[in-house]
Amino acid sequence: MPYQSKNPYNNEVLATFDTLTDAQLEEKLVKAHEAFQSWKNTTFEERAAILHRAAELVMERREELASYNTLETGKLFMESAWEMNVVADMFNHYADHGAEYLKPEIIKNPDQNAGDAVGIYQPTGIIYQIEPWNAPYFQIVRPMSATLMAGNVMVLKHASNVPQCALAMEKLMRDAGAPEGVFTNLFVSYEQSDRVIADPRVTGVTITGSTEVGRGVAATAGQNLKKIVLELGGSDAMVVLDDADMEKVMQGAMVGRLTLSGQACVGDKRMFIHSSLYDTFMEQIKEAVCNLVSGDPMDQATTLAPVVNKKAADKVRAQIALAVEHGATATTYGQPVPEDTAFVQPTILTNVTPDNPIFNEEIFGPVLMIFSFDTEEEVVALANGTQYGLGSSVYTESPERAYRLAAQMESGAVSVNQPTLPSPAIPFGGIKNSGYGRELGADGIREFTNQKYINSNSIDMKVFHL
Repeated sequence: MPYQSKNPYNNEVLATFDTLTDAQLEEKLVKAHEAFQSWKNTTFEERAAILHRAAELVMERREELASYNTLETGKLFMESAWEMNVVADMFNHYADHGAEYLKPEIIKNPDQNAGDAVGIYQPTGIIYQIEPWNAPYFQIVRPMSATLMAGNVMVLKHASNVPQCALAMEKLMRDAGAPEGVFTNLFVSYEQSDRVIADPRVTGVTITGSTEVGRGVAATAGQNLKKIVLELGGSDAMVVLDDADMEKVMQGAMVGRLTLSGQACVGDKRMFIHSSLYDTFMEQIKEAVCNLVSGDPMDQATTLAPVVNKKAADKVRAQIALAVEHGATATTYGQPVPEDTAFVQPTILTNVTPDNPIFNEEIFGPVLMIFSFDTEEEVVALANGTQYGLGSSVYTESPERAYRLAAQMESGAVSVNQPTLPSPAIPFGGIKNSGYGRELGADGIREFTNQKYINSNSIDMKVFHL
């Protein structure tokens, strides 16, 4: 399985990298295991200094890293540049707060025969991360910044179409001062990937990807009793109540659905608009979509980029056809995009019923599925009527209504009057077929630690509370 860097805009092959031999893979795992033996004993201050330096290098190399991103994924350069800001924030956040998140905790025990306890968080070993292409640096750093700060080391299998992004991040970490083996890129095959999961030196797995791929990785991890975090597909619901601010709604709809040309796991793929606002919303969203300009994603004037490749574009078009076959109405908008390419014509799907198979699928492209509703009970049932549960959003000017609906949404995250956006301080993850476990925040850094509890009825546990 070669790792190939290919420009989705013009189909140009930029670079190709061979997969590792088994001997090369073993050498890298040996170095990672050796690195862990010393890295786990470094101080939080030492780790934080490296993460802070990594954040500085991200901003110093922002243009270069963003260029690799756009050339390999096809997304807008301005989106790639913004991604670097988020990455730097993540490095800095864990450098600043990691020690606090992992601070030992005294547990007062009413059973004095057993005594009080202190809980400590300890690193476990090599953590294996499997990441997708759509936000190549963000996806690496989201678990990596936390996991390294906790004292673990990481090995990475990135998507096969973003090898230059993977290598650029590996080099950046070495330049930031991370010892060899602390963060290692692996160009491995699927068979080799399964062997990495099974390797006894690997103590945990984190993956972001499709539900189908997640099932396979989880099965292998389960067979080998490895802790795993899964961030999988999503079909997020955007719920617009009758008192919503339409300016916030429109901004949220465009960002929440059409960022990355609609190729975000956490994106507003199903839009439920109160019947009193439906006509206004449709008028404004059509106008906004018609104003999109397709073209070279490196051009600042372009606002609609291609999807990741022609195969992905063909899948989106097949999903639209499937929806129409089962009674939906598909209407295209905007200037025609180039035919037989990775571009997808922006499309609005209406008249989609819950029994339409597309209602329960994730569409990775510039397709807006729009519904009308009348009551809160109706929209909650529709919003939750899917196999996914990653993110969702509610638009209303009433705090009481916002909380009431947010509490009923079956998802790992709910945003009010804005799309779901990444924040390093807020834990993120899904339920149902969107996965389990959490990244970011305190929960994210604790996922791959041994939460050890030490107790005694004869020693004051405060001596451990450093």
